[in-house]
Formats: sequence, C-alpha cells, structure tokens
Amino acid sequence: MRYDLVDSEYPIEPDPAFRRRAAWLLAELEARMPQGGRVLDVGCGQGFYLPLYARLGLTATGAEPDALPRTEAARKAAALGFAVVDAPAERLPFADASFDAAVMSEVLEHLADPGLALAEAARVLVPGGLLLVTVPHADYPFAWDPVNWLAERLRIGPVRTGLFAGIWANHERLYRPGALCDQMTAAGFQPGRVVHQTRWALPFTHNIVYGLGRALLEGGLLPKSWTSGGLRGGDSATPGPQSALNPVAWGVGLIRLVDRLNDDGRDDGPSQNLCVVALRSGEITPPVV
Repeated sequence: MRYDLVDSEYPIEPDPAFRRRAAWLLAELEARMPQGGRVLDVGCGQGFYLPLYARLGLTATGAEPDALPRTEAARKAAALGFAVVDAPAERLPFADASFDAAVMSEVLEHLADPGLALAEAARVLVPGGLLLVTVPHADYPFAWDPVNWLAERLRIGPVRTGLFAGIWANHERLYRPGALCDQMTAAGFQPGRVVHQTRWALPFTHNIVYGLGRALLEGGLLPKSWTSGGLRGGDSATPGPQSALNPVAWGVGLIRLVDRLNDDGRDDGPSQNLCVVALRSGEITPPVV
C-alpha cells in the first residue's frame, strides 16, 4: 500500500476510504505496470488520481462526461502532460487495445448499465490488460452511515440526496462481491480476490466529509488557510505544514485516529469498499445493445 504517495499529495485528506483505496490502486499499479505504461482513468471526476499516476511514472488519460469536474481534471492533466476527454464510461472514444490498464474507481455504482461500461473497458485494453475496480459495499459498517444503515433495516429505502445521503448518494446500487465479480466476468475479465477495505470509521464520517464538509468547501465558507496545503478539493497551494489552530486538521486527525483500527490486517466482513484486480481475457465478445 502506497500511503506515502497519497499522503504526500493530500496530507490532510479527510476521507479514510479514499486514502485507503488510492493507496491500494497505487500499490497494484506499481507492482504490475512498467514505467510509461498507459492508464485510462474512467470516470476520473476532478482528476484526483492523475498526479498519483505521475508519481509512478505512468502515462494517464482521463475520461469524464460531467463538465464541472472535467474542467478541474483537465487543469491537472495539462500540468502533468496528460489528457482528459469528454466521454461516458459506456462510449469511450478510443481504438481497441489502446491502454495497458484501466481504473474504474467509484464509477460502476453510478451507471444504469455497468455491464456496458465494463465491456468498453475490456475493448480498449490490450489482451491481458489490467482493470482495477473499487465500489461501495452493500454490507457497509453502521458507523460509516448510520442513517442509511437504519433506514435499510427498517425497509424505508435509502436516502440518496441531501446532507444525510451518505453512502447511497447519487448511486444506482451498492455491491456485494459475487455480483461485482459476475459483472466483470460477463464483460470479459478474470477477476481476482475481492479486498474489503475500511471496516472501522468515526460515526457519520461520510456525512461529515461529503455532506457538511463538501457543502462548506464548495460554498466558499471555509477560510483558505484551513483548506490549502493538501486538502483534496481545497485550495491548490503547495502542501506544507498545517497550523495547530486549523480545525480541519483537527477533524482529520480524529478520523485518522479511528482509521488506525483498519490496520489490523483483516479485509473481510462489513466494509466501506470492495476492491478487485482483474485481467482482460484474450477474446472479447461484444455486448448486445
């Protein structure tokens, strides 16, 4: 796990699940990809992974259909010598076998037809090419999202929008290991072991980070002195030491303290993320549209 690379780029990252899946992605890419390897980041959002790929000496391309995050991703890509294109996961504007690896991190749960997106990823990968997938786990821990955990057990349906949306925010589905691997296999991949990540969390972490925190950040309601120097999505100032009076750093410190429980070596049971490495099969059957 390459926490050192993640922490050097985002030293006050508030989301422990992002930090863990980013470190996992980097470790897998480093172990399996040559220098200069071609990586496609499908649904790259604001391009948070792009500078991390550069740290490994990889060549990256991002695909993102949403104009607002794509603008920020394109800014990051230009500084790194990468490219970001306007394209949905289901219709990638690349020739067959264009990439050595593809990353689909927190993407499949948003799509109406994840099978089509996986088939497109298979098409643009070389035979034997690498696919790295992360998705939210349907069996998530109570502390990560207490509101939806209780709502699902009371059979009143998940909260998908607003401050209390939690893990279900704008998602079509959550995943269990069997369903995820079945989708990947049907699209022409050979999935490996499913890794369960982030079993322990400070209560309401998702709501704090992506509900309240994002609203304050995007609304410009937090002083730049609190959000610069390495907060993902914050001011892009050069990372540096954080003031002892910064309450954002205090909150991150508390979240990290609880997150240390996840260093126990276990990766089963309820968790926030499922992570899978898969290889593209030699022969790909085009999807029926």
